Amino acid sequence: MKNLFRANTLYSRTALALALGFSLFALFSVGVLQYMLVQPQTRQAADDLAAFLVLAGQVWVELPPNVRPDYERELFKTHHLKIIRPEARDPVNDDSYLYLDYLQQALQQRIKQPVPVHRHPDHENWIWVDFSMANHRLRIGFLESRLKSNLPATLTTVISTGIVIAFLLSLLLVWRVARPLGKMAEATRRIGKGDFGVEVPESGPKEIAELAGKINLMQKQIQQLLENRTTLLAGISHDLRTPLARMRLELEMLDGRNDEKRIAAIIDDLTEMDHLISQTLLLARGLKEEEIRETDINELLQKVVSNLQRNNTQIQFTPSAACFHAVRENALKRVLINLIENAVNYSGGLPVSVSCSRSASATTISVSDQGPGIPPDQHKAIFQPFYRLESSRSKASGGSGLGLAIVRQLCDANGWNTEISAPAHGGTTVQIQLPDKLSTPETKYRQE
Repeated sequence: MKNLFRANTLYSRTALALALGFSLFALFSVGVLQYMLVQPQTRQAADDLAAFLVLAGQVWVELPPNVRPDYERELFKTHHLKIIRPEARDPVNDDSYLYLDYLQQALQQRIKQPVPVHRHPDHENWIWVDFSMANHRLRIGFLESRLKSNLPATLTTVISTGIVIAFLLSLLLVWRVARPLGKMAEATRRIGKGDFGVEVPESGPKEIAELAGKINLMQKQIQQLLENRTTLLAGISHDLRTPLARMRLELEMLDGRNDEKRIAAIIDDLTEMDHLISQTLLLARGLKEEEIRETDINELLQKVVSNLQRNNTQIQFTPSAACFHAVRENALKRVLINLIENAVNYSGGLPVSVSCSRSASATTISVSDQGPGIPPDQHKAIFQPFYRLESSRSKASGGSGLGLAIVRQLCDANGWNTEISAPAHGGTTVQIQLPDKLSTPETKYRQE
């Protein structure tokens, strides 16, 4: 929480910008209201009072002298106005109210003569105006409280309250965004130091929750990548050690003789090592980016199956109706080769079935074997590098353990979905679904 209030944080900078913005808005609002509302209202009120003062003076002039005292008492009682003799002590000018300037201007316009507006030292809290009318010099006074208006104070209170509420709500909204962002920043800092136990809460607005989810996914992927690197190095060292040991033994047993059988065994070990290194490099680098183009999936499957059948493998391919899809051909070819080779290795000499089907939204390629099957709890694990269902790692019982890891990597990169199922008649079926619209490169592994 303390980090949010540092000078260089998003929250503090946004709060400062909001405070400055709302302050400028308050000054602008006060100026506009003063010019557009307060001044016109003040001018109108001064004009109304000027008209009433002139009317009161006219009535006083027209009344008989003996009635005027009664009129003065009634005027004071009803309207709080006084009429006194102008021969009293000299008045004191007062220009502390804009209202008085407007009143003076309004009176001068009505009676066409200068009209002093002032205070009188003998009458506290009263304002006086002097003017002549019908050879009479009049001095009419009104209470200073008449000048006080609640309008400016009301407008200032409303504006200030609104600005304070808006400012606090804005700070709350910024805080709700800045706090999870701060947690994400802290999480990425800890991930950068190798701490993969942190997890950002996937809550709040949709965008923040999605970003938190991506960070958590990134953290898991980085952790998995580092684990795969360790597994990769361990697997290479283990799998290379076996053929190297065999080669050393064969060389020692040659003892200068030209033994073709032993030489052939050494060449076979070298071929195995070369294949392992090639598979490892392919997993580490992936295939280079290639263009997506419309491809006849049936034709591609036929080529892959034909090439693999040269090794006397039993593969049954059932072409479907027209099955075209926009794919990266080399990537899909590598996926198919690895899947079919894996099925052949674990099919126990029984035929492997390959098929292609087309739906309204995707193309599905199926590879089925008749082997012992894969336990459901290992459907995801078999896509890990060097993972094998049996732990002997012998050549007779399987490959290097990289084939399906390469399948997963290429499917992830191309947005293809991989599905593993166990048919009722036994064996394993792996399906590759090629969506018409590429999704994000996060392969979904669904178990059935």
